[in-house]
Amino acid sequence: MVVRLATEADLPALKDIVLSGLSTDAIWRYAFPHNTPEASEYLDSVLKQCIDPQNTNWTVSVVEAPKTHQVVSLAIWQTLQEHEAEENSVANQLHRVLDLPTSSSSDKVAKRIAALQAAITQTQQTYLSRYGELMFLHAVITHPHWKRQGYAKLLVKQSLQVARSKGLVAAALASPFSGYVFYSGTSFSNCGRTTVEAVEGELDKLELQIMVNSPPPRPEARRSSIMDFLGGGSSKASTPDRRDSHDQQAAPDQRRSSFLDVFGFGTRRSSADNREALDARRSSHA
Repeated sequence: MVVRLATEADLPALKDIVLSGLSTDAIWRYAFPHNTPEASEYLDSVLKQCIDPQNTNWTVSVVEAPKTHQVVSLAIWQTLQEHEAEENSVANQLHRVLDLPTSSSSDKVAKRIAALQAAITQTQQTYLSRYGELMFLHAVITHPHWKRQGYAKLLVKQSLQVARSKGLVAAALASPFSGYVFYSGTSFSNCGRTTVEAVEGELDKLELQIMVNSPPPRPEARRSSIMDFLGGGSSKASTPDRRDSHDQQAAPDQRRSSFLDVFGFGTRRSSADNREALDARRSSHA
């Protein structure tokens, strides 16, 4: 399997994957309840913006099938940093890519897209303010004919490796059922939920799960490992046991003999002391 960045030549395949793979997705159906030309037009606009080299904070990665080299799965990421300039705010970075084309005539669709953007922006701002930088996964989609072969998980795994190498937190919004199950199986944790409010004149609203993957803590912040428990790591000075404390308080010549001393393997007396003791025993027998 080949993983690479998408190019303009991939646009027809990318569009086919999205329209086929999201036909039953809750988020897509919220924005476009019906498969209309408007949905196709919107998708053309978004995909072109995502792969535009000028949009350097957007990335579209794809997987090719092993033998046919057909593009079968895609992932769309956005890298975010804090900017003081209003033109580079989180909301504006999102609007530049995800806004509905001006040629669109549906006011309801525009309102649904705006409601989705508001939920995404709120989530991005929350975790961006907490961590400073963020990789946001907007979509990971596999063509229905190629599902359950590990392509989507491969894309997420490689993208998370990039995030971890840069020390970035990765986040995504998942649909309540299939999306939540997928992200939970790719090292994301559920950190709450957000609601996409119903637009005026409609009853439908959408609850999404906030999924987050945090990089591992820096080495100096990690908790003691099993090696520390076994004495392999740095540890505090050991507290002397009762035996040691007794011996340390006594004079050197008054310390109790150790287990080895009992069997003659401890510290021995000097040879001069031994001769004096032997002469004393001989004198007593004379």
